[in-house]
Formats: sequence, structure tokens, C-alpha cells
Amino acid sequence: MKMKVVVIGTGHVGLVTCASMAAIGHDVVGVDADREKIEALHAGAMPFHEPSLAELVHEQTGARRLVFTGDAESATRAADVVFICVGTPPKSNGEANLIFVEEAARAVARHAEGRTLIVEKSTVPAGTAARMHRAIRLERGPDPELEVASNPEFLREGLAVADAMEPERILVGAEAPWAFEMLRELYDPLVRAGSRLIETDIATAELAKHACNAFLALKISYANALARVCERAGADVVAVAEVMGADPRIGRAFLDAGLGFGGSCFPKDLQAFGHLATALGYDFPLLREIERLNVEAVDAVLDKVREGLWNLHGKRIALLGLAFKPGTDDIRSSPPLELARRLMEEGARVVGYDPQAMANAKEELPDLGLAQDAYDALEGAHCAILATDWPEFADLDLGRMRGVMAAPLVVDGRNQFDPAVMAEAGFAYYPTGRTPVHPR
Repeated sequence: MKMKVVVIGTGHVGLVTCASMAAIGHDVVGVDADREKIEALHAGAMPFHEPSLAELVHEQTGARRLVFTGDAESATRAADVVFICVGTPPKSNGEANLIFVEEAARAVARHAEGRTLIVEKSTVPAGTAARMHRAIRLERGPDPELEVASNPEFLREGLAVADAMEPERILVGAEAPWAFEMLRELYDPLVRAGSRLIETDIATAELAKHACNAFLALKISYANALARVCERAGADVVAVAEVMGADPRIGRAFLDAGLGFGGSCFPKDLQAFGHLATALGYDFPLLREIERLNVEAVDAVLDKVREGLWNLHGKRIALLGLAFKPGTDDIRSSPPLELARRLMEEGARVVGYDPQAMANAKEELPDLGLAQDAYDALEGAHCAILATDWPEFADLDLGRMRGVMAAPLVVDGRNQFDPAVMAEAGFAYYPTGRTPVHPR
């Protein structure tokens, strides 16, 4: 059944939700308080890079199933379902700041007419829906026609459109039977296509998202700690990860050692989850250790650069990759940018290149040099650091690369190159969790 869907917030989660809900047949209105963003969307411009998203948005706006507005009042008045996809930035103590969530819920309570389901899509700590209920009652009093549900997103940046259109699982938490029924109808096209619908109570749905992200971050930090051991033992962390991944109880995903995780989710959600556990009276030290190991991953790469160059002052360093992962222009909590800061603090001249994230990186780090392409970054460099594993970096011409660099030193923070090939090409090569090699 076609439904009238409103999405409040057109960031990474909100805009993908807008496009995917329209693509499965619903009438969707995307709402944002940022007028410039709305005007840009009207003009067909995307506020961030996400593969295939622009095409999907243009297709759905062209079909008139998707429109954008800054007028929340008129948008929510006739809505069946309102997704709240606003930001939940961390406070100084790590707690999620939910002021935008509350404001959005109150706005819906003021303007909604008829039976309306308010759905948490933003990642929020357990207990948020109960607080939203209280805020709604304060706004308009008890109303059985207005309910809150939880529907956490499981979107990977760089693969968000595929994850939205062919989700492995759809998690919904609610209380009222009619809320579950509405969510079943909303997602029926995806469920009929093979996606699994999981129904729980609200608190379980809220907590599950933090639990998932924390566990994935744990796997990454485990791989990075394992890399430190492999380097000392003369073992190969990639081979060890393959052995581990062959066990179906473990799985290979998220066991790639490197510079660590970043982005808008894992760092923020780890802190919020830890704050929630503490507030509930449980100390969860493992979460703090995951964060510590993530910082250590950047330290380990910096140590390799120091080992290869000795003093960093005045040295030119090519940083290949600035986004926290390939497929996005997102530099929030980006390990490559943290590495750039540390290198510049020691007097190095850092020149970066990234296929998508350079404008955002320059805004974050004004002193960072930017190159036109990878070879431009490598020109005259005393060291090259592979920081984000964009596929194009794996295809670099090693002979040309060796020819333009001032010194043949490569530190691979993502294990994108073959050590034997790098040695044959004349490089001193420092991988992650593997034995360094030197020119033959």
C-alpha cells in the first residue's frame, strides 16, 4: 500500500531514506531546516558523495514520488509515517545530544493530523522513545493516534543505496499493534523481495544498533591489535585473518588491519553506548579499550614513518586518501586526517590526494596541501602513506611512482600492495601487521 512518508533531516541517513522509500512506491517529502541544502536538492545537487544516490534521487524526483521542503508543518500534517533522521552529535562527556530529536518529535506532535507513526531512524540510546513519548504528551496531551517506533538504520557509507534497497534485515521496535502493522505495510515491498523483518520491543531495537556498531568496531580494533603482535612475531596478519575468517563463527569481514575506523557512526556510537552503560550502572571497560586501540592504530603508522625517515621536519609526505573509508567524501573522525595533523605537528609538509574528500579535508585542515592526482602528491615525496584503500591506488604505476618520489619509501596503512612486488619495484615498504621489506 502506498503511504505518505515524511523524512525530517536530509543528511546521509535521511536522504538515502527519502530516495529508497520513494523507490519502493511511497510518496515521500524530505524536510530540512537548512534552506541552502533544500535549494541545492531542488537544483539536483547532492550535499555529499554517495555512489548511485544522485541517480536514485533524480529518478524519484522526476517521477514526483519525492519532493523536498523546509516547511515541516505542512509536510507532517498529512503524513502516515514520519522518520526522524536528525543528527545526534556527542556531548563533551560522550553522551548523545538528543536536542534535535526532541525538537523534531515536538514539531510532529504539533502539526500531525490523524493516525501518525513517528519513527526513530537516527541512532539513539535505549530509552529515547520513552522520552519522546513524554515530550509528545507535554506538547499535545495523550493521543492514541500518535505513536513512536524504532527503526535503526544499518547503512554503510559507500554502499548505502544498496543497503537501503536490498537490506539484509529490517529491525523495527514498537508497542502498539497498529504501529507494527503500519511498519509491515511500509516495508512490504522489501520483505517480499527477500529482506528479513525483525520485530522487537522499542528498547531492544534501540540497543541493538549500538550493540552492532560496537561489535564491528571491536573486530577492527582486534585486527589492529593482532597486527602489532604479528609484526613482533614475524607473522602475516592478512594470512591470520584469512584463517580466522574461514571459521563461520568468526567471519572475515571487519578483520582488515590498518589505520582504524572513523566516520560518523563508530566513534560516536561507542562513546554513546559507554555513556548509556554507565548511566545504567554498568561499567563496560571493553568499549574504552576499543577506542584506545583505534588511536593506537594511527600511532603505529606514524611510528613506521619515523622509522623510515628518522626526522620528519621538512620532509614532504604524500598522503593517499583522506576520507575515513573509500566510496565517500566523509572526513568525520577520519584516521588519515588525524595522521596528517600529527605529521604536520612534527614539521612535515603533508600533501594529500583523495578522489572525493579533498574539499572537506581542506576545510578541516587548512594547512594541508592538496594535489591534483596521486602522482602529483607523490612528486618529490620522501614518503608515501596509503591511508584510504580507494581501488585506484592499487593500480598505481609503481615505476612512475618510484620515478617521481624523492625517496622510495611507502608506508601502507591498508595493506593494499603486495610486499614482494613493492620490493621488486625498488621500494622500502612498511605494511601493517606484516614484515617490512627493502629493495632487492
